[in-house]
Order: sequence, then structure tokens, then C-alpha cells
Amino acid sequence: MMEQNDFKNGQTTIQFYAGLKTIGGTIFEVTYKNERLIADFGVVFQNNLLKGVQLRPQHVISDLKRLGVLPAIPNLFATDEIKGDTTIAISHLHLDHIGLLQYVHPEIPIIMSEESKTLYGHLHAIGEESVDVEGQVKSVPFHQPIQVSANIQVEFFPVNHDAPGTSAMRITTPDTTIVYTGDVRLHEDDVDTANLPNVAGSPDILIIETTNVQEEFLDKNPVIQSEADELIPALLKIDSPSIVFNIYHRNVKRLEILIEAARQKGKIIVFEPETAYLVQAYNMEAPHVRYLLDDDSKVSRLIDAIEPITIEQLKSDFSQVWLQSSYHQMMTLLDLPVQGATYVHSNGVPLGSFDPMYAGLFEWVDKLGMEFVVLGVSGHASAAQIKWLADAMQAKVTIPLHGFTPELLQGPNETFLPETGVVYPIASLLKEKE
Repeated sequence: MMEQNDFKNGQTTIQFYAGLKTIGGTIFEVTYKNERLIADFGVVFQNNLLKGVQLRPQHVISDLKRLGVLPAIPNLFATDEIKGDTTIAISHLHLDHIGLLQYVHPEIPIIMSEESKTLYGHLHAIGEESVDVEGQVKSVPFHQPIQVSANIQVEFFPVNHDAPGTSAMRITTPDTTIVYTGDVRLHEDDVDTANLPNVAGSPDILIIETTNVQEEFLDKNPVIQSEADELIPALLKIDSPSIVFNIYHRNVKRLEILIEAARQKGKIIVFEPETAYLVQAYNMEAPHVRYLLDDDSKVSRLIDAIEPITIEQLKSDFSQVWLQSSYHQMMTLLDLPVQGATYVHSNGVPLGSFDPMYAGLFEWVDKLGMEFVVLGVSGHASAAQIKWLADAMQAKVTIPLHGFTPELLQGPNETFLPETGVVYPIASLLKEKE
């Protein structure tokens, strides 16, 4: 652990580029002299400017900067000259935390947990991620401080969320400690998030997510044993002849749950090739699991442990099938007898009403004569649980972000609501606590 100096002589600053007053997108930067650590690098979904617009290949980075899609961070992107010492640390692999990594300069290291890197490698194999897995992406073990530059140290801690390898992190410089929770939840069978105050200690600054800290959720504190206990009974209660479902690739546990529920219901479950690859990679193949044969899919050749099924075979006995249909594959449903089926939106893309594609999903389901059902489990702790976590951390200053109404969370000592693009010296944030 680095020794802490007098805050009056502190040189650490923090700056937020995304994640304030919004759910989509999180990016902030901690600097010490010419060293910097950028925590998460996510895309903000509330941007309609790019909907249906073709990007110009030779001007992608400059165009996205001008539109405000890429943050105004110097010496970071593929077209920039690299100066100083920069590392990007990733809490987890959801798009609102990693969606802009593809534009980062290939010489800048990206660190994440070992489980996250494994999943990233699988997502790279199916074409969902493009950063060089073996070159630029580095894995770090939990509970082991890593010196990312001369004066900045990072330690990852496991927390529970709906993606493998999700991490909180403690960032240490010679004059401060910062704990960033990333996205967290607290189910009854989860121990990692509840243990975070014990392993991360009481920092100077706590940066904490507030997704469910909203007026309509303040008096709700749902007690959930686990995703499986919540979702499998709900799936078994659906009485329509077939289910079409939409899921998020990064929630590997959800794949396992759907496979088990289909087994109990006596249904064949059919995945798109990319998802079937993940099922195979995580050893979840089973006799009732199939993948939809697609001659245009390059991923199909990587699948050898799961039996394929054709559209014609699906047509012949569709009532015995649970079928995955991602939003970008909705055209496939035009060839199948889906009228009367239940469309289960299970935390898939589009993720919610903040995504411009969400309205289009409703139109598709209505056009095809299906019943729309939202059946998922939040990856985020309730407002009461977030309040408990903030109080337990006992930070000198609490910074709430990643929520529409972060101001509703008050930390145990001082709470600070930053503005985007403003550089804050840590010493000034802690002046009341010296």
C-alpha cells in the first residue's frame, strides 16, 4: 500500500467524461503528473445522430469526436500521437463500459480481470469485439495490486453483476485512494459485493453506481436469492406454444438458465451460431441444445459440440422450440410461424428505453403477432442496497454516477456531484476532511 502524503501537496486529479446523469456510458480519468488511469470506456446510448447513418471509414475518429460520441481526451485514440503514461482499466464487459475501446490507440494497454479477458476473447472470436486480445488486453488477478505506472497502482476486487469477471477497483496514488464500484448487485447468494467494504477499505473517494437510485425505486428493496431462482419458474409459467427470446451475450449465466428451463419444459432450445459458440465455450452444451444453421456465419465452423438445425426443420414443429432472435436477426422470423408465440426480452439488446432501437423492437413484435414479455433480473443493486454499500465504505467523499438521479444518494460523509469535463484536484475535494 502506498504511503499517503499531506493532501495540501497532492497532485492527483480526477475528471469525468461520461456517466453523469445517465445510465449508458462511464468514463473517468485519474491523473498524477503525466501519468493517467482511465476507468471504463463505454458508449452512451442516448445518441440518435448515428441511427441509420453510415460512418466514413477515413474519418471515423474525427467525426465521432466532433459529434461528442468520443470524449475529448488527448493522446488516446488510434489517430493520436501517444504521450505520457496511460492505462485503461475495465470493470466489466457491458457496452456502456467498453463500447469505445475499438478506437483506442493499439499501444495503450487495457487491463481487466482474468475472467473478463476470457469472455473478451470469446466475444472477439464471434466478431463482437475487435481489440487485440493477446497484445493489447492484459488480465490481472483479483486482490493483487498492480503498478500501472510509476505512481499509480490498481487493485481489482470481484463484485457481482450480470457479466463474468465484473470488478470493483481501488486506485492508489501517492496522495489518495479511490474506490470505484463499477456496476454491482447484491443477491442473497452473492458474497463478493457484500465483502467489498472489507477488502477495499475506506477510501478517500468512493465512486459508486446509482442505476436503481431513482424516485420510483427508493422504497423498494427486492430480495432475490439468485437469477435462476427468479427466472426459471417464470419461464416455466409461460403457456404459449413457443418462445422467442432475446438475451445479452455477456450474461453467460442467463444462457445456463435458459438451457435448464427449456430442459424442464421439454423443449428444444435453438441459439444463433454466435451464442451457440459461447454455450460451447462455457461447456453448457446438452442433448436438447441446437444452433440455427446459417451458411453465411463464419462462426458456424467453430461449433462442433452442438447439433445444427435448419429453418425448414424449425417450421415443421415450431411449437416444440424455444428460439433465440437477436434484434438484428428479426428478419429471420418472417420465415417462421411465430404468430401467437411469446417474445421474451431478457435483458438483451436493445437494453432499454434509453436505446433508440427499443421502439423498433416493439414494432417488430407487434407486426409479427407475438406477445411481448419482459423477463429479466437487474444487474444492479436496489437503492437501499446502494445506500448500504456507500455507508459501509465510509469514504471521505462519495461521488454517485451511472444513474439518472445520482443526487438522491447521499454518502455517509460528504457527497460530491461532478460536472463533465471539469478537472478536479483531489486535494480540493478533500479540503473539508483534512
